[in-house]
Amino acid sequence: MLQRKAYQKLLDWKKDRNHKALCILGARQIGKTTLIRKFGKENYKNFVEINFISDTDAAGIFSGDLDVNTIITNLTAYTCQPMEPGETLVFFDEVQECPNVRTAIKFLVEDRRFDYIESGSLLGVRHREVRSYPVGFEELYQMYPMDLEEYLWANGVQKSTIQYLKGCYETGTPVTDAIHQTMCKLLYSYIVVGG
Repeated sequence: MLQRKAYQKLLDWKKDRNHKALCILGARQIGKTTLIRKFGKENYKNFVEINFISDTDAAGIFSGDLDVNTIITNLTAYTCQPMEPGETLVFFDEVQECPNVRTAIKFLVEDRRFDYIESGSLLGVRHREVRSYPVGFEELYQMYPMDLEEYLWANGVQKSTIQYLKGCYETGTPVTDAIHQTMCKLLYSYIVVGG
């Protein structure tokens, strides 16, 4: 698993005892789902995931009455996974495909039995279909594609080397030829890969 800066955001969110649902927005294929899965499996006893693109029937969990007990009963019956209060992260992926999730999140957060993370790529496209936005119950977080520093980590550049580079930049000191050559190659590949 690649190291991403957004993982620290997830850890900080979990530490906040009064946290809201976290809605992570961002372009497709930047690692949102992978990051949330890793976080959920490493930091919770139970991790429940519903992807509204790959499982179109899951939207039925949120049809009809949006009473919290009805939703949780539907959710536990549908997923057939253990959900222990205080020990469970529920991850709603591609929520733009099920606008009722965004409406229901207010009731789920108020209930406080479980933690919730939502993720979506094109949330603005269907915003008119959301009956009531969860103002005050949802924290939005914009995730971006891998930045250069994350790319360097992924390619084995040590944090001490990155600190050295930052120090050279701050003091205007030239870097060694060996480091310069390595960084030029990595920068070039980052630009080519990133498009």
